[in-house]
Amino acid sequence: MNVVRITLFVYCLLAIPAFAQIPRVEKIEPPNWWMNHTVNPVRVMVRGANLRNARVTSESRDFKFSNLRVNTRGDYLFFDVSISKSTKPGRYLFDLKTPAGSTSIPFEVSAPLDPKTKTQGITNDDVIYLIMTDRFADGDRSNNKDVDRKNPRAWHGGDFRGIINKLDYLNELGITAIWLTPWYDNPDEPNRCDQPWCPYTNYHGYHPIDYYAVENHFGTMADLRELIQKAHAKGIKVIQDQVANHVGIQHAWVKNPPLDNWFSPFKQNSFNNSVLLSPNSSQAERDNLLKGWFNEFLPDNNHYEPEVARYQIQNALWWIGMTGIDGIRQDTIQYMPREFIRDWSAAILKQYPKFYMVGEVFERDSAQTAFFQGGKTGWDGIDTKLPSVFDFKLWETSQEVFTGKKPARALRDVLKYDGLYPNAGNVTVLQNNHDTDRFMSLPGSTLEGAMLHTAFILSTRGIPQLYYGEELAMPGGHDPDNRHDFPGGFPGDKRNAFLPRSRTVDEQQMFEWTKKWIGIRRNESAVRNGKTIDLYYDENSYIFARLGDTRDGVLYLFTTSETPKTVRLDLNNLIKGNEYQFETLNAPLTIEQRLSSAGLKVIDFVLTRESPSAYKFRSN
Repeated sequence: MNVVRITLFVYCLLAIPAFAQIPRVEKIEPPNWWMNHTVNPVRVMVRGANLRNARVTSESRDFKFSNLRVNTRGDYLFFDVSISKSTKPGRYLFDLKTPAGSTSIPFEVSAPLDPKTKTQGITNDDVIYLIMTDRFADGDRSNNKDVDRKNPRAWHGGDFRGIINKLDYLNELGITAIWLTPWYDNPDEPNRCDQPWCPYTNYHGYHPIDYYAVENHFGTMADLRELIQKAHAKGIKVIQDQVANHVGIQHAWVKNPPLDNWFSPFKQNSFNNSVLLSPNSSQAERDNLLKGWFNEFLPDNNHYEPEVARYQIQNALWWIGMTGIDGIRQDTIQYMPREFIRDWSAAILKQYPKFYMVGEVFERDSAQTAFFQGGKTGWDGIDTKLPSVFDFKLWETSQEVFTGKKPARALRDVLKYDGLYPNAGNVTVLQNNHDTDRFMSLPGSTLEGAMLHTAFILSTRGIPQLYYGEELAMPGGHDPDNRHDFPGGFPGDKRNAFLPRSRTVDEQQMFEWTKKWIGIRRNESAVRNGKTIDLYYDENSYIFARLGDTRDGVLYLFTTSETPKTVRLDLNNLIKGNEYQFETLNAPLTIEQRLSSAGLKVIDFVLTRESPSAYKFRSN
């Protein structure tokens, strides 16, 4: 008996090393793809163990495999899989074999979503509304783990269900598109450091730990798809915030990167961003911008490595195909190589020609911003193909004008650089966002100034983007003070500002004002798609027109003057015609009785700060 036991024990010991070498599959990225896609073959990355000398095959003739690559540790496998046009949607198993054994790789071929109701793109006809999901509305308390609403850097409980419940509110305001901050899965545990703002959670979504998973605090993939479906049913498009530049320090890649050069080596980014625009900059300075980390918590993805670039391009396409989103806002886009921006944009537009992509080039410099919009080759020989960028310079100047820091003519002085943009009409013009102080917390701010700022953003060229709560003149200084919960969106709130009866007088006035100016934009094609004509500008006034193609347009008169002032305009400078017919688009107006007269060539307009004037005009 002892001999048998000893023999069995020795046999088990001898068997353990062989068993330990059997390949193991832990994660497949992407887990599925689509037949007849412009990306074919698709590059699959498998995380696991014991993957050296692997071969991948399939019993189905619909798949062909090539370009296998295993990293030095043997825990990541890359391969191309070509999907036949005749492949039927369904779940498949690929066979993974090594000399030590075999296992399976599950993979799904998905049916495409209906293009008639999905991936519609964003145009000048839209008004975008930025929502921080965690701060907007809590519709599902079952996902409220670790919630502490008293802590401004903790999770507060907002989720997809909360946004679904407030779609009617967005409809009432006139919103046609919502941009949601990143919904990738982020760490549950807070980051800790020696800074005064530590510890902090990643409620904002910018520290992804899984590019193919939904943040559990927000809901599930099914919840997300339901949100997009119901938003589309109400005429509201959806924009995903993507973060290809970096991951969170807790990502599994950080301890075991798929390739040795998957991340750039740690070096603090100097944020001397102008070196990207200048052809005279040294390569060392550019490398710092494109390879430097934002901080020690945000490892920088190395997009010079083709595997990294291909991974991120496919990931963007995967989210579009899975959810039917209409646009992508790409975070910190200028910190990635322009070659990657070009390839990323081109791949998306090849599959979805109408798709909207806007890049965050957070610069108060029109030349720097314009350098990243697609449609023109830069000094480096690269056209980024990127449809849109944010106009941070015009945003900042509008705030400065309507808080009394700059003269009104400064608005025109920014717009005079529109010729730098390959397509100024496609620039996204922000009212505010989650990284900026809210208007009502700026020095010199007034409710009147907030109203003027909002009216201007909704009147100028480009695609307007509002920020949740600004329609109520919500205050908020530096982060995280600018990210307060929407009052009424959470259980236990003392009042519900989603409803008129619970708003203060100022909140209701701002809401109605915003709604009115969205309506003017919605109803007038010249505002959305016309040409800007500067008519008058001085220290406290800016008058311009948005001129359509059919001899019609909208005339805007903005002033910061504390007393009424009269400005005489020669309408021959506007459009040619014998008769001009005007109608008021907002009230009160001071010369309404004169505007109905025909044949007027010169009109004296009385400007008052209390109400910027908007007139619709036609020339016969």
